Amino acid sequence: MNDMQQHLTEQLTLALNPVHLEVINESNHHSGSATQSHFKLVVVSDDFSELKLIDRHRFINQLFKAELNHIHALAMHTYTPDEWGIKNGAPDSPKCAGGSKS
Repeated sequence: MNDMQQHLTEQLTLALNPVHLEVINESNHHSGSATQSHFKLVVVSDDFSELKLIDRHRFINQLFKAELNHIHALAMHTYTPDEWGIKNGAPDSPKCAGGSKS
């Protein structure tokens, strides 16, 4: 796990006490030299129960306000435990339009 991935994991754990959390570094699927620039978050938390999807994303954007100066892409998949039980997985990330490595 790289430094940014570890940092994102720790901050999400502290802020949301998730029942399921995936912080996936997808930087290797993109062109360029940045190795910590593209991340996918899958967060399942009871804290999302009273929040609309847009408010969940706003919460995470605010949590990582400073980090987003260094992160090029942050895919967020946010669920309540009930929603996660129905979905049982997050969608695959789209291929990079800017020179995918894979």
